[in-house]
Amino acid sequence: MTIEAQTISQSLNSAEQLLSAGRGEEAETAYGEILTREPGNPIAVFQLAVIANARGDHRGAADRFDQAARLMPATAATHHNLGVALRQLNRHSQAIDPLRRALVLQPAGVGACSSLAQSLEKTGEHDAAVALARRQTLLDPSSSKAFANLGYVTWRAGDLELAGGALRRALELDPSETAARVNLANVQKASGDEAGALALYRKIADEQPTNPGVWYNLGVALIDADLLEEAAEAYRRHARLLHGRPLNMAPDLDPFPDLPIDPVKPISRLTCWHRLVHDRDQLAHLRDQDLLPPSLVGQIAAYQSILDEMSEDERQAISFTLSEDRYRRIQPSYGRLVRLEPSGWGNEPALSGTLDWHAMEENYLSAEPKAVTIDGLLRPEARTALLRHCHNSTYWFEIKGAGYLGAYLREGFSDPLILRIATELRQRLPRILGSLPLKMTWAYSYEQSMVGINPHADFAAVNVNFWITDDEANADPDTGGLVVFKKPAPKDWSFERYNTASISSIYEFLGADRDDFLRVP
Repeated sequence: MTIEAQTISQSLNSAEQLLSAGRGEEAETAYGEILTREPGNPIAVFQLAVIANARGDHRGAADRFDQAARLMPATAATHHNLGVALRQLNRHSQAIDPLRRALVLQPAGVGACSSLAQSLEKTGEHDAAVALARRQTLLDPSSSKAFANLGYVTWRAGDLELAGGALRRALELDPSETAARVNLANVQKASGDEAGALALYRKIADEQPTNPGVWYNLGVALIDADLLEEAAEAYRRHARLLHGRPLNMAPDLDPFPDLPIDPVKPISRLTCWHRLVHDRDQLAHLRDQDLLPPSLVGQIAAYQSILDEMSEDERQAISFTLSEDRYRRIQPSYGRLVRLEPSGWGNEPALSGTLDWHAMEENYLSAEPKAVTIDGLLRPEARTALLRHCHNSTYWFEIKGAGYLGAYLREGFSDPLILRIATELRQRLPRILGSLPLKMTWAYSYEQSMVGINPHADFAAVNVNFWITDDEANADPDTGGLVVFKKPAPKDWSFERYNTASISSIYEFLGADRDDFLRVP
């Protein structure tokens, strides 16, 4: 029987069978054909959202779940899944309403209760989050996940005693509950038992070596313990699990032969115009350097084909999700470590040997606000090696607004040269950095035609920013660069607030101090 000859009910059954058999692409096509015949069919809309979510298209899933919730307003699952999809996009404040609606429709819904409690915690409503998590344990007192959730939100609220008790109860109910074990380690660390926390993190990682989240948490703990080299090793495993083994790595030189070759989770299909342009140009650069595998040369044209057919809305969007067809074209390279270029840097110094570092410290410590500009931070050969590493490594995964991409320690930006620079900075500037462990390292690559980023603040006690691009690339030294406002961020603003606040609200806060800034060209 053809699709056209089937009733809608029969077509839905056929699509469900395809989905149950793991044939997601065929099921997606089948549900799409149902919507062609009956636009707004609620089951087809809902299942298309489920399929989108499963492949990591959380934005597309949220849109579909929102549509399904409007079509089936009395069905708790539609609101619950909408809330979950919004949480996966870190849109916690928007997730709260649909999750609350899900609980009104199904008061005993443990999953919605857990999700809502965590989103309330993320938005700073700690008391409401704890109350809801307590309710969850009453609804299902035999659920390890309910107690794990209570442990998480009470840890975040600062009640370490209650958190520890809830997490231990979760582990009594299910000793394998990963979230409870990780958060118990978090509680131990917050309570001052750093050694015990690290031991537990390591034990979990040994038992679950292919769980990227476990390596991420271990990396954070090692960073906090000022164990930079070990943290970088944990983060390298995290990057490997998310983005696969670098294609330029010979199997016999693989430092992690125990880990899978391919990513263990779906690659995010979130993209934008400047990400596609960057990836196309980087692959072309690798091709021109004879560093791109012949099997991937055709990827350059594949990126171009997507760029050529993009709508104006897509070109202007901060981000959008690649369709199945578009993603399939660039799947061999998109979000993958096509190449991880080793710097080859050894134990030789990376920072300049001619700078008067003591004078730089004095200039910083006597300044108000505390800031100093250093020209020629790196030895020329170190800058060249780092620039080559950045040009040839395909770890530019993080999409940022205003036309730039980010690479992070946790996802591949962890070459020994980078760690060397961080270590030497603390040695050369002991009165500024000596007692401060490195918390984060990143690199940003900017698309030249885009605008600058909005004013914001960072959580660090001291930020070190430096440019490695050739001087001739700066076509207009009088603009651009780094602008540092002398007025500090409000003490009562959260990290999320001063990084997401509108430019108008920040300028309103700055007031007359808006024109009082330092510019580093």
